[in-house]
Amino acid sequence: MDKSRDPLVSFYMTVRNGLPFLPGSIESIRKQTYSNWEAVIVDDGSFDNTLEYLREVEKIDPRFRVIATDGVGRGKALNMAIESARGEYVANLDSDDLSHPQRLEVQVSILLATKCSLLYSETSYIHDDDDIEWPHLSQPISHHVEDVSMDLMKRNPVSHISVICQRSAIIEVGFYSEVRKSQLDYELWFRLVKNGVALQRTSYCLAAKRIHTAQSFENKKRIKYLFSSMLLQNKIISEIDGGIRYRPYPFLRFIYGLLPQKLRVRRTR
Repeated sequence: MDKSRDPLVSFYMTVRNGLPFLPGSIESIRKQTYSNWEAVIVDDGSFDNTLEYLREVEKIDPRFRVIATDGVGRGKALNMAIESARGEYVANLDSDDLSHPQRLEVQVSILLATKCSLLYSETSYIHDDDDIEWPHLSQPISHHVEDVSMDLMKRNPVSHISVICQRSAIIEVGFYSEVRKSQLDYELWFRLVKNGVALQRTSYCLAAKRIHTAQSFENKKRIKYLFSSMLLQNKIISEIDGGIRYRPYPFLRFIYGLLPQKLRVRRTR
């Protein structure tokens, strides 16, 4: 990375007790073919060896900056990372997930060509300790994107771990919510759309979501999570004025969310 100027893109990540999957996520950042990036990682009160590992990463590769907290919560931690970022664009990655080596190469090419403010990609799914073999994406990069903003009334269409967005757009709408316990990304997309930001999708698959039993959305609080999501979706439909045709979707998504995880993952592939 050129030390004389700020990076164009800042990866941002929050983590709490991220081992054993965190090293894979870090390596997927380090292997990016696009070089003008930094990574800001907030350790949100880990009590395993996560912070020690991150400090070693920080020593070895100065493109990584680590912020340690005693545990401020997911929303606050995400905002701390974005506030500390120096890039014009911020790209999210969760601590157990992976980015395609050409992720930023593709996304930056599309962003500069289309002038869009938010872009996300297709996402693959992997299980537990599985890895993924990424296909090489040949040149020229297709700049075709699809505006899926109105899909917010049907579901959360945006893959959080593949999103890249203008940092200023997130700041302008007040960052992530620091009071919500779940669906922080869904609620943020809603406010961005209300503020005139289109949710643009590329058909390239640039991220991999790891499915494992430790994930919070698969724990015993799933019913509470689904109910909160249904309330938020109803609010989105009302405030975007989607009309009566969208009203069944929150209930249908609630029922769908009750299906076993393996069926839901297979359906989204």
